[in-house]
Amino acid sequence: RPCVYTMGSPINNRALFPCQEPPVALSTWQASVRTDAGFVVLTSGENSAEPIQLREGILSWYYYVTMPMPASTFTIAVGCWQEVKEQSFTAATQTNTEFFLPSSQADSRYHEEICSHVEYPCRFQNPAARLQAVIPYRVFAPWCLMEHCEKHLLQLIPRCLSAAYNTLGTHPFSRLDVLIVPSNFSSLGMASPHIIFLSQSVLPGGSHLCGTRLCHEIAHAWFGLAIGARDWTEEWLSEGFATFLEDIFWARAQQLSHDDIKRQQELKALLRWRRLRDEVQNSEEELQVLRPKKAKTGEQSESGASVVKHGLKAEKIFMQVHYLKGYFLLQSLARTIGEASYLASLRKFVHKFHGQLVLSQDFLCMLLEDIPEQKESGLTVESIFQNWLDTSGIPKHYGFELQVTKWIQTNQRIRKSSKKKRKHANVVFQKVRVDYMCL
Repeated sequence: RPCVYTMGSPINNRALFPCQEPPVALSTWQASVRTDAGFVVLTSGENSAEPIQLREGILSWYYYVTMPMPASTFTIAVGCWQEVKEQSFTAATQTNTEFFLPSSQADSRYHEEICSHVEYPCRFQNPAARLQAVIPYRVFAPWCLMEHCEKHLLQLIPRCLSAAYNTLGTHPFSRLDVLIVPSNFSSLGMASPHIIFLSQSVLPGGSHLCGTRLCHEIAHAWFGLAIGARDWTEEWLSEGFATFLEDIFWARAQQLSHDDIKRQQELKALLRWRRLRDEVQNSEEELQVLRPKKAKTGEQSESGASVVKHGLKAEKIFMQVHYLKGYFLLQSLARTIGEASYLASLRKFVHKFHGQLVLSQDFLCMLLEDIPEQKESGLTVESIFQNWLDTSGIPKHYGFELQVTKWIQTNQRIRKSSKKKRKHANVVFQKVRVDYMCL
């Protein structure tokens, strides 16, 4: 059936409507879309639009956003989608009340702080929003995939949203639509305000592949959308954080034991390490740098113009270095600082910088200010720039090779252990293996 959708990524939205697309050109928007009856319009909007009949056979859909966002985050999809519903859902699930936390557990630590962003109706200052562990959500798909979505996706969304809330606190956006897009979609997923596109290829992988990808896109609500990069060349601020947080969210959504979480995350780290190592060995060195403009990152001319370095390199869109190298930087910081302290710093960072555009040093300076004892060990913003962000390749001192050796030794011990332990380890391995075979 006919359909149309836009990726809404940098420069592509200029083909959709006249706009200034640099991240600093923030704006709100309204969209009124007319379609033939039978089509569904989904777009980045705070409201769950219901169609109005203009005349026989013609419908009108209206969406709006009150939070100023870069034009590159706007997306739209029009097609013969159908909403996926599960009749057996309880009333509590439908209203999301079973996922609300008592006020003593809610993320209310920062509610007295004044937000630093431009004025708009902010959910971080809304007491009801701060208690909402699962925002209202809908799932749309072509009719041929309805059963797959009902079997896997519907049950995963509230678990993943709740896990994200328990990790980072208040959801930046008031609702979520999830759309299974056509098979010509060139990615596994894409997040925009209030809507996530998911590839059809995540559904046959079962709950693990579907859940990890969903967690990745949910993480972008905080890192990539509510907090954006002031310079497009710092993609790692979005993709590196989402890759790191997808493991945290997914482990909490599965409610795994500590040992299972550790095994699963070690295996995923090993697979990512191999992908990063291969990419570093087979790509131009200048494309491996996470902050290619270095000290000039974020600079603009007097006219307000800025340059996206390597923006015209065709091979760059196929590279994952900003995902993987960014992930290993964040994992290294979490291991050095301690995961509990690190996640607490992430929550503080979200509360301080939501609704704003940031540079790498904004995050790193706040992190090291929170944990001043790390400066004594030589961990400074300048050392992180030098070792991770401003150079190609992988930091030689990172020592992941040693971790890999330990993981292999542990795996060998499991293989020599009891049949029950081997079976359990193989189940964990197969779940992760399916994910990365699909990638």
